[in-house]
Amino acid sequence: MAKEDLPSTTKDLQELQRKLSLLIESIQNNSKVVAFMKSPVGQYLDRHPFLALTMLVFVAVSAIPVGFFLLLVVLTSLAALVGVILLEDC
Repeated sequence: MAKEDLPSTTKDLQELQRKLSLLIESIQNNSKVVAFMKSPVGQYLDRHPFLALTMLVFVAVSAIPVGFFLLLVVLTSLAALVGVILLEDC
């Protein structure tokens, strides 16, 4: 049974590889990506891939606590607004 699944698995992997290469090509041909890569920051990050990966991970990981903080600020402001409206209404 494993030998029967092998050709379809290989075909699926080839299809996935083709779709991934098309996605990467479309990203690389995006005008904003091209403009960023021609900028001094883009060229610097292209020459220092470890720093680029570190910055990407830092931004992705720090987005979660910052998002929670902003959500807390909005919810606290709404609760204070509702509280003021209820207290002043009496």
